[in-house]
Amino acid sequence: MTAQTWTRWQRERPRPTVLHLDAAAAGRSSSATLAAVADHALLESVAGGYVAEDRAHAPLEQMRRDVAGLMGTDADGVAFLESATAALEALVDAWPLRAGARVGVAAAEWGPNLEILVQRGLVVEELMVDDHGVLDLAALAVRLRDAPPDVLLVDQVAAHRGLVQPAAAVVTVGRQFGVPVWIDAAQALGHVPVAAGDAVVGTSRKWLTGPRGVGMLAVAEEHRATLRVRRAAKHADLPAVRHLEASEAHIAGRVGLGVAVREYLALGPDLVHARLDEVGRLVREAVQTLDGWVVARPGAPAGAITGLLATAGQDVVRTRDRLLHAHGILTTVCLPWRAPLEMSAAHGVPQAPVLRVSPHVDLAADDLERLCRALAAD
Repeated sequence: MTAQTWTRWQRERPRPTVLHLDAAAAGRSSSATLAAVADHALLESVAGGYVAEDRAHAPLEQMRRDVAGLMGTDADGVAFLESATAALEALVDAWPLRAGARVGVAAAEWGPNLEILVQRGLVVEELMVDDHGVLDLAALAVRLRDAPPDVLLVDQVAAHRGLVQPAAAVVTVGRQFGVPVWIDAAQALGHVPVAAGDAVVGTSRKWLTGPRGVGMLAVAEEHRATLRVRRAAKHADLPAVRHLEASEAHIAGRVGLGVAVREYLALGPDLVHARLDEVGRLVREAVQTLDGWVVARPGAPAGAITGLLATAGQDVVRTRDRLLHAHGILTTVCLPWRAPLEMSAAHGVPQAPVLRVSPHVDLAADDLERLCRALAAD
């Protein structure tokens, strides 16, 4: 596809008031997705909430099948919750883990995931990584042979700097030694091919550009019978994983997600992934010429997310605010809580904020020039 495809992608969305370089926080939904959400909300008002949900049965089931396919499972293995965080909480609570079970993670693991594990009384154990933070597969095999944790949790794409882990290969190693692998695909869905782990969590609002308030959990078939779920008599015939869904939910958001996923599938996931890989490369090539900024962990496998470290004493929080309010450029500041294991002196990364730049497929050359001019002015 040519640049015209990505320009059309942009035109299919409401005209932005800022240069949106923050898809890793919340992607820009299309006008069709927003209309689907609004239309369903209106139907709830005029026909009744449960009547509206009944009428949306067919598109909701299609959406469930589509999302299941993206997460490497079947429709019976998917539950929808309000976020990827809520999905991981539900997974931890439902999985038959003993008290004090050990969970292996890489240093780049998402901070709130670590908080969930610790809060549930689980023990976090770091796995060996290379100089870029990528999981060392050979070392992992030895670890799983000699001292296996109870489960592995892999953040497939790190939110703070876009590190892409070899998640599919980790799943293969895990299965070789009988260790389940959970995949956090919050930054992977719609961005890179998602590894089909024993369980996968994700969200609508980032690279799929669906509505906020919709997350998803997929569980492989062989693990469903052992899940600890409360089977409500009202829905006794539902598959086990569906019992992890809340009885009240943002149905309009799910309807919108269905439209967003159909748009993504129509574009072609492989083409979208390739374009996002190109987008990330273009950002990193552009900013590496700037004085006062360096790419965090350059050379690491990364997609469309770039983390920038200030080298001239800039206050990154103030830079983010100045970019937004003085230049109309939307980015995110990543503080150490986002990856506390990695963003510490012990792992060679300064415990300092990272400026995150995460454009979507519609990034243009003049967008990059505008970003670089604004950063150079700091």
